Amino acid sequence: FSTLMQTMAPSLLQIGLTVAGLLLAPPVIIILGKGPIVGGKELIGEENWHPADLESTLLFHIFYVDAFKNLLLCALCFAAAFLFEPNARKLTAILMLFYDFCGLVVQLIAPIGGVDPFPSLDGLTSNPLVLPILGGQIVMLGAGLFFDGGASGKKKTD
Repeated sequence: FSTLMQTMAPSLLQIGLTVAGLLLAPPVIIILGKGPIVGGKELIGEENWHPADLESTLLFHIFYVDAFKNLLLCALCFAAAFLFEPNARKLTAILMLFYDFCGLVVQLIAPIGGVDPFPSLDGLTSNPLVLPILGGQIVMLGAGLFFDGGASGKKKTD
């Protein structure tokens, strides 16, 4: 029975991928459920919107593309956690970490919230979504990659 439990118990990396996917779900639900303007105001703060933004078809387009991209990444994280082989799971986590770090770079070079761009680091905290979502993914996926002995797919022998 204990051997069965060891093989059925999720690894730390699987948990990390599951949490990474779950962190992407609320913004997707808000944007697709409420629309890009109402949802965007709720997510990043009404103070970050200008009157011209409310009429921008390009901004509508970008918010929808981003929401569907996040939906795809959410599904990818779940698939990696539960369906992928261990090496594919690790590669997915590494690529998600790359995505997260790219998101942090964007926040530094083009921050919202009226803060100065790089070399200021204020962009990391000016968007209320960045640290909870990207930071949460970085912590969970990093922990899964660095501390999960069971993620390699190799069985422990006693």
